[in-house]
Parts: sequence; C-alpha cells; structure tokens
Amino acid sequence: MDFKPVVIQPNAITSARYDYSQMQKDFMYHFIDRMNTYMTKDLELIKDLFGNLVIEMDLKDIVKSDNYTKMLDAIKDLQKKPISYNYNREGGTYDVTTNLIATLVHKRGTGKIFITTTEASLPVLSFIGAGFTSFNKVIALSLPSYYAKRMYEICCRWKDKGFYRTTIKEFRKMMMIEDKFKQHGELERNVLRLSERILTEQADLTFTYTFRKENKSKAYNWLEISIFTKEGDQTDKGVWYNALYSILYTVYYDARVMVICDYIADRGELKRAAERFKRLYKDIQSGKIKVHGVLAYVNSVLKDEYEVPAAMLESADLKNKKKKAAERIEAIRRNKEAAEAKKQLEAELDAKMMEDLFKAAAQQ
Repeated sequence: MDFKPVVIQPNAITSARYDYSQMQKDFMYHFIDRMNTYMTKDLELIKDLFGNLVIEMDLKDIVKSDNYTKMLDAIKDLQKKPISYNYNREGGTYDVTTNLIATLVHKRGTGKIFITTTEASLPVLSFIGAGFTSFNKVIALSLPSYYAKRMYEICCRWKDKGFYRTTIKEFRKMMMIEDKFKQHGELERNVLRLSERILTEQADLTFTYTFRKENKSKAYNWLEISIFTKEGDQTDKGVWYNALYSILYTVYYDARVMVICDYIADRGELKRAAERFKRLYKDIQSGKIKVHGVLAYVNSVLKDEYEVPAAMLESADLKNKKKKAAERIEAIRRNKEAAEAKKQLEAELDAKMMEDLFKAAAQQ
C-alpha cells in the first residue's frame, strides 16, 4: 500500500478568510502538519520565556534548493497578512481577525527556523474539536494555483456529503475576492473553471458547479458544488444526497432544500428519502399528483414520514411575515400596557387630588 501523507486541518482554517500567495499557502501546509506533530505529542512542546508556543522547522524539508530567501520573505510577509475566522461558544458566534505568526527566528547558515504563533491563532491552528479536514499533502502542494488549493480543501471537507452549497457573496468573502473578478464570467474563468480543470487533471478529488438565482434575484446569488473522486464516483452518501437535493429543489427552489437534506442525512435516512421522492417525482410527471398540490403534498410527506420540523419547511417570505406579525402584536401589547398604565396613573392622581381637596375643606 502506498504511503499517503495526510494533513489534518481544522475546519476553521478550511473556511477562513485570508489572502495568501501560493508559496505562503504551501508553507502553511507544512506549518499545520508540524503543528499536528506537537498536538499529538509526537514532539515535545517548546515554549519561550513567556510561555508562548514555539514551532521549530527546517526549511530544507520545504524548499528544494539551498536558497531560502524567497521562502523566508514569504513567511515574513505572513506576519502582516490577517486571517479571519469564527467560532461558536455559549450560544454566540464570535468573529476573530489575527495574524498566524508573531515571530520568525532564522538561524543563519542553516534552514532552521523558529516560529512563535499569536495567542489568537492557536484556536484556529490546533482545535479540531469542531471538525477537521484531512487531505493528501503531496497533492495539495503540487497544485499550481492558490484557488485550486482552496477548492481542493473544500472538496476534501465535503467529500462524504458529496455536495457543498454557499452564497456567491460568502464564497467571494472566503476567497478574499470581493473586489476581484467582479463579472460573473471572470469569477467562473479565473477561479472555478480553472480549479475544476486542475483538480480533474492532478488531484484525487474534483468537482462540478452550478450557479442559481434565488429569492427573486436577477443575478446569480448561489453556488452549488458536486464533489467526485477522480474516477467520477461519489460516496454512497453523496449519491443519495444529490439525488434527494435535485428532486426537492424542483419543489422549493431555495435554501430550504439543503437544510432539509442535512436534517434527513443526520437521521441516516438519505437513501430511503431519495427513493421515496424518486417515486413521488414519477407520480408528478405522470399526472397522478397534480402540480398545484405538490408543495402541500411534499410538506406533508416530510413532516409525517421523516419528522422534518415545520419551521424548516417555511419559506423565507413566510418567516418574515410571521416575524413582522409577531413584532406588530408585541407593539400592540406594549401600547395597550402603556395605555392601561397611564389610565391607572391618572386614576391614582385623581383620587389623590380629591383626597387633598377633602382635607383642605375639613381644615376650614
């Protein structure tokens, strides 16, 4: 069996926002791999006088030549480049922006370097409790494009599901291209199509993509990615997920589809649900189920047979209407309470005034 060096990367980094060069991205693969050896206690932790973690590395394991200048410059530049990520804790979501590297020390005449990480970067570098992405280090390093490397990580993270969906706005933020490739064709040509070709030719995973217009948008605002092995296969889970997603999308046409599919997947019912809705889809095509009654029928099946919560089946418009109605009811309630309080206060003032008048009359 061939040995395949694997990098274990926290999902926070996989989905983080940063703008690194290809060389800096390659260094990060080595750096995270080195961090793994410390976290698994294969190497003894080194700390400086202030208790900060120090990572020792040798550039000869990273750079093929004896000229380390370019790589050292790339690492120095990393000290100035921010990385943004988020984490959930105690019911809240926290956004963090930091630099991964605080200090770089290079022993002259050698490839030995010592890197001190920033305190805020340690959670994103070492915490895999919230999930991690594992991928082939050799393949990741060989990919000749920064965007292809990021897309490879996305494919590796979601390969079991065989599917990934995000808004184009969030995708641009993650890739740090909010101000680049502004035209739809530029984004497709320079990021997605390029990465798809490179991964198909060089990686063990590849993908296809689809743009969608949702929520009455005139422009494409959602991106869907289907993930495959190099042989063109998907995991069983990925096959059933895509089958169910494709059918339900013809009913809902919005973000509810992935929420419903994820819920059914978590319950281990993907195959049964996909087969059930394939039969239902045939009934719709044959006219056995009338088109105007499809939405209500599908909602009923999902609630009764798969225990999908009713809230998941509501459209964004309906949720907004309910929210506005609840806010209006709350405002009416507050106004009513305020009016009653005012009336009570006026009654109390009137009573006090009458009491004062009686007292004044008695004293005369």
